[in-house]
Amino acid sequence: MAKLRLMTNRIPIAAARKHFASLLRKTKDGERVKLTRYDKTIAAIIPKHDLEKLKDCETEDQTQKRNEPETRPKPKSK
Repeated sequence: MAKLRLMTNRIPIAAARKHFASLLRKTKDGERVKLTRYDKTIAAIIPKHDLEKLKDCETEDQTQKRNEPETRPKPKSK
């Protein structure tokens, strides 16, 4: 079983361009990488299994919303 790694590295976009292949290898091994510009996170590179979990959560959320009864606001009395 693969070792669970939740460490997240922050790296400026300019450095990410120079070390892109290395970042992808780290991501493949389970590491998450935040890409920053002016010290603000603007994107992330995540492992495939994290993406699959995210898709599963989105699908589950959409299913729950479809199964919830529709609630409409009650009309105001005059």
